[in-house]
Amino acid sequence: MIFPITGKVRYSLTIDPTVWIFDERKIEVDQIGKTTDDNAQEAYYAKMGAAWDKGITEGSRTDHNKPMTREEKDAALRGTFAMPLAPFIQNAEVLDGATTLRFEGTDTIELALSTLSELYLQFSKDGKVLTDGPVHLLYQNQVIRSIERIIVL
Repeated sequence: MIFPITGKVRYSLTIDPTVWIFDERKIEVDQIGKTTDDNAQEAYYAKMGAAWDKGITEGSRTDHNKPMTREEKDAALRGTFAMPLAPFIQNAEVLDGATTLRFEGTDTIELALSTLSELYLQFSKDGKVLTDGPVHLLYQNQVIRSIERIIVL
């Protein structure tokens, strides 16, 4: 089940949320909105900085198929995950004058583009693809089900 991102964007996108289970940006739904531990965040930045330095000095090596550990596989088969929406909207390159995001599906909801950092798309529940998907919008403790299209207005 795929969904499009269209409207006032330079690039229209077609998104397949079934592959997000392998994406490192995914987050467990129960962790959304919780503050991150500063030490964990600093460790993440240090790790990314070291990888960047290594890429500059030794050249980059793209390893898109990094194997998952047994623990990661088990968590993926049991977890309920969401993906932040912001990176996808940023990749679509919003055009000047756009102010609103419209989410269409069973219901239609419009939110200000300024809320983008608070928006997540749930794509799995208990390790399974959503039956009433392709995705659910998570925003301020609300769940808007069956989102089938996102339009930037």
